[in-house]
Amino acid sequence: MRPRARIISLLGEELISDEPVAVVELVKNAYDADATSVSVIFDANDPNTLTISDNGVGMNLETVKSGWFEPGTVLKKRKERSPSGRIYLGAKGIGRFAAARLGETLLMQTKMKNESEGVAVLLNWGKFNDESYLDEITLDYEVGPIHDLKHGTILELSNLHARKHWLEEDFRSLHNRLSRLISPFETDTGQSETANFEINLSIPGYPDLTGKVQPHELTSKPRYRLIGNLSPEGVFNGEVQFDGKRAKKLNNKKLGNKGEPVQCGPFEVEIRAWDRDRPGLSPFMLQFNQSLTEIRRILNEYCGVSIYRDGFRVYPYGETGTDWLSIDTRSRQTPTLRLANNQIISAIRISRHDNPKLIDRTTREGLVHNHEYSALKTWFLRILALLEEERYRERPREETKPEELSTLFEPFDMSDVVTEADKQLGKAHPVSKMVRQKDTDIREGVKRLQAHYSRVLLAAGLGQLVDIVVHEIGAPLGRVSREVAYWEKQLLGSLGSNALDKLLGNGTHKRLTGTFTNIRAWLEQIGNLREKLIPKTAGKRGRVSSFVVQEEISDNLALFAGLTAKQKIESELRAPKEPLVVHMSRSDLGQIIANLLDNSIYWLTRHHGDGKGGKIDIQVTTLKHGFRIRFSDDGPGVAEEDVERIFDPEFSRKPDGMGLGLFIARQVIEPYGKLIYRDDCKLPGACFEASFEERVGL
Repeated sequence: MRPRARIISLLGEELISDEPVAVVELVKNAYDADATSVSVIFDANDPNTLTISDNGVGMNLETVKSGWFEPGTVLKKRKERSPSGRIYLGAKGIGRFAAARLGETLLMQTKMKNESEGVAVLLNWGKFNDESYLDEITLDYEVGPIHDLKHGTILELSNLHARKHWLEEDFRSLHNRLSRLISPFETDTGQSETANFEINLSIPGYPDLTGKVQPHELTSKPRYRLIGNLSPEGVFNGEVQFDGKRAKKLNNKKLGNKGEPVQCGPFEVEIRAWDRDRPGLSPFMLQFNQSLTEIRRILNEYCGVSIYRDGFRVYPYGETGTDWLSIDTRSRQTPTLRLANNQIISAIRISRHDNPKLIDRTTREGLVHNHEYSALKTWFLRILALLEEERYRERPREETKPEELSTLFEPFDMSDVVTEADKQLGKAHPVSKMVRQKDTDIREGVKRLQAHYSRVLLAAGLGQLVDIVVHEIGAPLGRVSREVAYWEKQLLGSLGSNALDKLLGNGTHKRLTGTFTNIRAWLEQIGNLREKLIPKTAGKRGRVSSFVVQEEISDNLALFAGLTAKQKIESELRAPKEPLVVHMSRSDLGQIIANLLDNSIYWLTRHHGDGKGGKIDIQVTTLKHGFRIRFSDDGPGVAEEDVERIFDPEFSRKPDGMGLGLFIARQVIEPYGKLIYRDDCKLPGACFEASFEERVGL
């Protein structure tokens, strides 16, 4: 096989996505060369020239010829670390060809420490064309003194404009990439080997981008911070900080299901978070003497969740617009609890040693999307939920502004009354103060009402969707049943077993008989599920009817039978032998039971492990004018600190939970009685009591 010379250009021009990434690749090469400093200089006199110089170990002629001139060299694969002990960032032997993306000509000068002579190489990428073969290319080099270089390497790239005309947005993109190349969380502490590596940038006409490259100081002063590490067993140790002070210590916090391995391997994490509203950012506006818009712009530049392997960033994670964890989707579902992508600056620290199955893509951008990559996403979101829960507890609820009141809620707007009271009586008058306080209380209530109203609309929309699905599935289900009956009659009835076996082979009649039997059973199962869902559709919800409580509970257990069977969860319904007939909305009772079952299955799986069992106990007792249901399981239960909050809207301990299940269940039961949390049920885990004492026809 004889590769064409153009393969070198392809490596540089097509495997590197853009010019800033190409510069980053060459800077990483300087790090691998044990440099403590690297400079990226756009020539003030010749804007068509870029120089990248470092003070690393440099190369001699032998190294240049056996390594640098050898595409795909294995020098770094043979040794995992540099002479000073740094873990090599590159091992594929192609990073240097990023230079082909930047300019037409490359002049490399390199010199080793304590050597009198260095090596200069002139490389014209135009030689690597479609007509030539790689073994036909000759490169010019010479050995001699390099007076301006003590040791290290200088790359001078000429005729940049043949590749790209650099604009302000390109320069700012480069600064941003370089400022985030090294984990800021490592350089802040100065405890990592990457802390002894400095990047300097010089761009004529852009003084704010010139000098030592580092993130803005704002990035190191979050309102909320979580730091810690996850063990291979899924145990998290760390702490949550508010304004630089420890708020909560997290010792041996078990995340995930019992026995669930951390497939991606252990990792460290730091999450820094801000509230982006004016009250939350006002202290930073004063501290940095910047406008609200500018503070938000700075956060926008650095926000996101980045991955750092051995101290260096894996591109493009954390890049603007790269929400690889779908954090914004979580936030839109429960905005009060969940943080949005533009509110956090986070680093996930992994290593080649601890996370060998988190593999770089061939394109050198991102990780291979395997099971380990999916596991990394899952475990990080579980850790993020820890910070979100503490922030939810700490953060005061935001006051609704007058302009935020929608038309529907305008009758509750007292701003005119407040203004008039202040004008007539003065702001210091007791009545004015009382009116102002009442206005604040009403606004807070309206804000909660608006949020509840939005959720009601969401629930109604979901119910309508269920209604459509249940309705529309009926026609094709009936048609499939008829088609199956027709072909069963044609194949098994008309032809007969002997004719069918003779036509299609022995045993065909028997196999088809079994197949049709299975298809009918599956269709019957779908039909039964549809019948169970009909009372829960939008058209049926809220309608009062007479039904047996035990039957509705059993129907809901049947709906979840697939999940409970998979997890080997045992459920027991203890109820009076006589049918308990009530007259109320059947779907209301079903919704409460379904929410309790859904929560229980999730936490039992977390507590016992996937497919490791668990128990659910449902006890029904009659009351004087109604009935009571006690629902318990042998899961982890509810932490004492959360008992008062589990019915709050948007509060959830599930990493992706919306925090609506128990909130909606309590709203649904309100016309009939109450739903409370207890600690004295049959099983030792979660324990809920639903009392139905009004409007149930008993």
